[in-house]
Amino acid sequence: MKTQSTQNETHTEEVTQLIELPELNATKAGAAVVGANLQVIRNVKVKLMARLGGTELSVGELMDMKENAVLPLDRLLDDPVDLLLDGHVVARGQLVAVGDSFGIRVTELPKLDGQ
Repeated sequence: MKTQSTQNETHTEEVTQLIELPELNATKAGAAVVGANLQVIRNVKVKLMARLGGTELSVGELMDMKENAVLPLDRLLDDPVDLLLDGHVVARGQLVAVGDSFGIRVTELPKLDGQ
């Protein structure tokens, strides 16, 4: 014997509600979201990294490394240190001591268009 079941169809309407955000200035259609108002991103935190240099060695050399080993880097002592944002060099500087910590004195910034 074959039984048939019927389902009650329920229709729900989605209600869209517009929320006003007065702290954001309305932009014209097609206008840049940030545009000239860079204030909206000034407090966004980013991770800036310093690259002193690098070296290439085999896995065997790495495995044989002992405490107090010195690895020569591919940079000279007076070469600038790269400051990287998301892997891209955004400035260069000089390594300095700041109390008991290291710091970087920025010596080179990128040239912006029109400068």
